[in-house]
Order: sequence, then C-alpha cells, then structure tokens
Amino acid sequence: MVICLASLSLYGLPGSAVADSPFTTLQIDGHRCLVAGPQILLKNAPVVFILHGLGANAEDLFPLIEIMHLPPCRYILPDALMLAGEHGYSWYDLPTNSRTDVENSRDYLFKLIKRFSTEGEKPGKARPLIMMGFSQGGVMSLEAGLNYPGRVEAIVSMSGYIWDPAKTFGHAVAPHHTPILMTHGTEDGIVPEDLTQKTFTALKKAGYHPVLKEYPTGHHISADTINDVAQFLKKVIGQK
Repeated sequence: MVICLASLSLYGLPGSAVADSPFTTLQIDGHRCLVAGPQILLKNAPVVFILHGLGANAEDLFPLIEIMHLPPCRYILPDALMLAGEHGYSWYDLPTNSRTDVENSRDYLFKLIKRFSTEGEKPGKARPLIMMGFSQGGVMSLEAGLNYPGRVEAIVSMSGYIWDPAKTFGHAVAPHHTPILMTHGTEDGIVPEDLTQKTFTALKKAGYHPVLKEYPTGHHISADTINDVAQFLKKVIGQK
C-alpha cells in the first residue's frame, strides 16, 4: 500500500522547519520526542501534542507550529513506538488495526502527557491539553484525548478515525462538551469516506458534538485544513 505522508513541503507548504526553529530533543523510554515553544508560559497556556502519521516521524508536522501561529504554547511531537521504514514509525499495525498496538501507544502517550502537563507545575496542578494528529496520529489523538483522565481542552483528528468505537468509548472520560474537530479529504484513498462518517456518527452517539470539515483533496493536509484547524484552536485557547 502506498501511503501519502503529511510532509507539508509536498503540498506547496513550507518544508521541515526543525532546523530553523528552537526545540529540544529528548529520549523517553528509548523513543525520540521533540519539545518546542517558549520556556516561560502563561499560567493556562496549553500543551499541544502533534502526532504524525504512518511512515513519518516527529519532524513531519513540525512546520505546523509556525504555520498555525497559535498563542504561546508548549508543543510535544513524539516519534511513534513502532518502526515503519528506514526513518519512519507507526502507532499501530495498519493491516490489522491492532487494538493491542493502539492501547500500547495510548498508554505511552498518557505517560508523555502526564510528564509534560505537570512539569514545573505545583503538585496536583496540570496544564490543559490539546491533542491533534494526522492519519494514524489522528486516530491516536482521538484515542488518547477521549480517554486521558485530565484536562483535555480540544481534540483535532486530521484524516483520522475510530476503528472500534465500543473499545474507544468503553472507558472514555472526556466531557461531552470537549471541542472535537475532524477534517478529511473527500478524495482520500487511504481513509474511506464511509469510515469518516461512521466515526463522526459514533462520536455523536456517544454524546459528543464533533465538527467535521471536508475538502476536495486526497490523504494529506491542505492549506485550507491548516487554516480551519488554526482558527478552531485559537477559539479554544481564547484568541479570536
């Protein structure tokens, strides 16, 4: 199967900005994690997790930080746990949509979330979270965002889905008012339109109020997608 990655330079947008933007590289449980954003943040500034898709890595969506131009946040971009190619990773086995892989990756994200949301905070205090990702990263943004027992401010799933709603929603703890944005290309040959609609319906059936925006594109992130995501998150964070 040929996977169209989210590398923004492929779609007329700036390529990897890692070399030109300040960031820190950490190794956590043997996996790389990029951390960006100002060292000193306002009290309620969120921690934004940006999760890459299949065959990509932490650098792939790094340019979104500059393009979205959100209010000051801390950004966390981890490599997924499983190798997928020479320089790429995956969050779970795609052919089987392995639930075990999904849960292992979710638990790893929980560990990162707890670390980066409480780092430097008073005991019992944590920063608000925003979970966002593309493709497999979109799947994991929903899985982790709906199930993390903390303050999740918003979830953004770009070309993502929920494969097994019964298991994803089985222990979901996110309040039903949690803002959720789904984006999808109507010409996507990787994530079918039917799966997007089923996910949208499952979220509503579970009591959530997702927003779905679709574009006449394939399996990638377009400029219109980024604009809609940025506006959605600015509203969530409080910048009109």
